[in-house]
Amino acid sequence: MVLRLHRDIGRSRLTPDAPSSEGFTLIELLVVVVMVGLLAAIALPSFLSQANRAKQAKALKYIGMINRAQQAYFLEHDHFAPTIETLGFEGQNIDANYTYVIAPNTPGVMTSAQANPINPDLRGYAGVVFTTLDPGGIARLSTLICEGDTAVVPAPTPTIVGAGEVQIANCDTL
Repeated sequence: MVLRLHRDIGRSRLTPDAPSSEGFTLIELLVVVVMVGLLAAIALPSFLSQANRAKQAKALKYIGMINRAQQAYFLEHDHFAPTIETLGFEGQNIDANYTYVIAPNTPGVMTSAQANPINPDLRGYAGVVFTTLDPGGIARLSTLICEGDTAVVPAPTPTIVGAGEVQIANCDTL
């Protein structure tokens, strides 16, 4: 008796009972979508908070630039600049999240630049530059930055206390 071996090359036989391993089931896809949604819900508030902090840091940078420009302007002209444009910032690409103005000031004593937030979720800032006289009669320029609450710009008010001393009220300094 002779046994013959037959091979089917290139053919595969599928039985009707064999499970298919192609694709995902609807349940698997729904589980993935729910998990991605939960992760996004957890991460989104943190991301938005970080984005607001970056915008506020940019406003602090511009207020600092305005303070330094006011100091230089005072040294050259013996008074503070009345407008942002006078300081040379009109052509600058200043932050789009804030508007910057120089508040009415006490002539020769103090000036204040304000960063007014356009978005109510951002904090307002005010930069203050003021002069004092030391005991020897020499004028000194000092600066500080005040931080307001959300959507509130601080309104620092100077009070001259004694010889050459200025106190700034309504100002949470940084």
